[in-house]
Amino acid sequence: MDRRIIRTRDLDWSSRPSGRHPFNPASEMKLVPLGDQTGMKRVLTNLIRLPPGKESFIAHSHAVEEEFIFVLEGEGEMILDGVAHAVGPGDFVGFPTDGVVHGFRNTGPGDLLYLTAGERARVEVAEMPSIGKTALFRPGRITMFGEGGVEELTPAEWEARSRLP
Repeated sequence: MDRRIIRTRDLDWSSRPSGRHPFNPASEMKLVPLGDQTGMKRVLTNLIRLPPGKESFIAHSHAVEEEFIFVLEGEGEMILDGVAHAVGPGDFVGFPTDGVVHGFRNTGPGDLLYLTAGERARVEVAEMPSIGKTALFRPGRITMFGEGGVEELTPAEWEARSRLP
């Protein structure tokens, strides 16, 4: 079969490791990097499964990259600038670079499955107001700015912090 085709219905989710956003202790998810597997370089595309009661990434906004979420299964809550909105199968949520802080959590009794995609700019700035940090993403490093100073992370260090204990 051509590598551009991924049969997501055949995925074995039980064999996928769970991870989390490195700065959100309420985060837990299983992620399948669909775009990477097909060789896509300019659009980051992931299929994500959230267990009941868990969140995806830390609430954040983008300065450069647009992003979207399309809900496939389950019930969730999209938080936009602190206001919760119920979402479910078939709902699409777009995130332009308008500064709106967004977060996502599973509010249903079963897993929440969604497709997300966004741009892969060489440089991205993300605001994470709940922890008082701004992240600057560049090739090969991530710089976190906050009241406590500046912290430099490599992608490997970011990934290590994303592993569940």
